[in-house]
Amino acid sequence: MRSEFSYICPKSLKEALEILTDYGKRARVIAGGTDLMTEIREGKLEAELLVDITRVPELRFIREEGNQTSLGPLTTHAELVSSMPIMRGAPVLGRAAHSVGSVQIRNIGTIGGNIVNASPAADTTPALVVLGAQVVLERRGGERTLPITDLYLAPYRTVIKPQELVTKITFDKVSNGWSSSFIKLARRKALAIARMNVAVLAKMEGKRAKEVRISVGSSTPTPCRMEKAEALLKGTVPSAAIIEEASQAVAQEMVERSGVRSSTGYKRPAVQGLVKRALQEVLAINQ
Repeated sequence: MRSEFSYICPKSLKEALEILTDYGKRARVIAGGTDLMTEIREGKLEAELLVDITRVPELRFIREEGNQTSLGPLTTHAELVSSMPIMRGAPVLGRAAHSVGSVQIRNIGTIGGNIVNASPAADTTPALVVLGAQVVLERRGGERTLPITDLYLAPYRTVIKPQELVTKITFDKVSNGWSSSFIKLARRKALAIARMNVAVLAKMEGKRAKEVRISVGSSTPTPCRMEKAEALLKGTVPSAAIIEEASQAVAQEMVERSGVRSSTGYKRPAVQGLVKRALQEVLAINQ
């Protein structure tokens, strides 16, 4: 049985925020709808009003602003993949977006929807975490900005209030001297939801790793950086041994954050292997 609800399509950000203020928890926002449509088909949508923001022009953009890149929440995964500003300043995000679903899903699914849905398996979230992304939440009469890691309370739960809308995602460019990797492990190549994924950024200073950032998806209750492994790598001359140690540290931190579960026996070596491959790529270390 399909869900029953009213539908409205605001034409401006002001109109959208006014509607959300008036309806509060009784409204749900839809953009690409790749996740929400499943709820609707299964009759699980708990809302009186569906607010379609796809025709709000203020929410669709990719801009370079000095040393930063800014994205509108309606930016699709396909637009990220084909964007020169993303390829120049955040290739790890472009690679993550390219891994999302099928061509059809990438053409419809949005970066804002991927963030707000708060799925642990979201492909773009680990990339945004290592980029140090900030998320702007706007409501009628004000706004607030949060680090993306502060946006999440638990799987599928965020701090976003019913009257708020994600209006911008920003992050510093990581072009000069940075290398990046994004690797995804899924059940099959096409239309696959990630069983886990890893995003890594690294900046070298001579032969030493000046900074390394690591985030693993589908492995921790909320998105985060793997700071213990990052600290192990910082300032070192990369070697197979230190990469092995850092990969083990990531797997151990995953267990500490998530606890021991029935899937831990599979996930622990899988995470370790993914991180090892990603670190070998960004630090140019062969096995």
